[in-house]
Amino acid sequence: MTTKRTIRWVISHYPVHLFVRTAEKFRDELEKELPGQFDVEILTMRGYAEKYGKYPNMKLSAPNLLNLEHTPAEFTKRDGTTGTVAFADSWKDMVKKWSSLFDGLSNGDFEISQTQVGIVGHYLDKNFSAIDLPFLFEDHDHVSRVLDGDIGMSMCEDLGKKTNIRGLAFTYSGGYRVIGANHEITNLSELANAQLMTHTPISDRLFNAVGANVIDKFKTDLSTLDADDQNAVETTYLRFSGNHVYKTNHSMFTTTILTGNGFWNTLTEDEQAAFMRVAKTVAVTERAWSIADAEQYEQQAAANGITINEISEQDRAQLQEASQYVYANLGQLGIDSALVDQITQDRLH
Repeated sequence: MTTKRTIRWVISHYPVHLFVRTAEKFRDELEKELPGQFDVEILTMRGYAEKYGKYPNMKLSAPNLLNLEHTPAEFTKRDGTTGTVAFADSWKDMVKKWSSLFDGLSNGDFEISQTQVGIVGHYLDKNFSAIDLPFLFEDHDHVSRVLDGDIGMSMCEDLGKKTNIRGLAFTYSGGYRVIGANHEITNLSELANAQLMTHTPISDRLFNAVGANVIDKFKTDLSTLDADDQNAVETTYLRFSGNHVYKTNHSMFTTTILTGNGFWNTLTEDEQAAFMRVAKTVAVTERAWSIADAEQYEQQAAANGITINEISEQDRAQLQEASQYVYANLGQLGIDSALVDQITQDRLH
């Protein structure tokens, strides 16, 4: 009788339940493709560190973004007891967390993970940050053509050639980015009076260009920022825990399913092909889930006490104009302009 191989899938995101369902979908689809051959053990970063006694820095959580995103204050241990999340003292400490995640994949200590393209872009391959560019995609169909097609697959393969980690497919982390706050924002000019925190250097540049008061999270002591102040955060619907949304839809918040080359090379060609089919199926499904979740969020917003203000055509034009500053400086970001050209040209297809 063939012994099943165990694949450890380490989740690196909040809200955890959204990424658990992705891992579960992968497990179920893999069983259809390769019945009886693989088990998938689904773990959080903290759960992996505690169970296997490795990479303790994976227990760190990012400093809460002004208390405006879903970041748990507590977690449930394997024995059923409750513990407190260990927040990093500063954003700089997150280098320890992400380095541990990528070391674990590279070393084969776990087999699969899923993390933000911006994190992949920062630590592994700067071209992945291209996906975070403002107004790069015209709609969800354009995203699918690019990320599921030759461009996305080439990016995944190139990552495996440049590093000891390869991409399998692209999923969302909520889809379109918006601005969230606990005070109402109705136009871009009001961001000058708020303390805005973004997730990427690209967004820092974009919003600085329209006069927003962007916080440098690497230099600011976040503990000094009062949650009751006029704070705002770049986020997505499903990551947000506040009461007011300024719907800018300026870029896509996406993630990449990753595996280590060491594990990948233990698979036969047929198994590799099956894994790729499963990853693409899961990616398409997960992005559809995220779109449906966003639609439901909007439908239920009023009943949940959430205000959503859509960006005006005038402000959207101003934000798009500001995005040209970002595109004019791709070299400083380490992004290949030829890749960006490929993605934008796909709008014509």
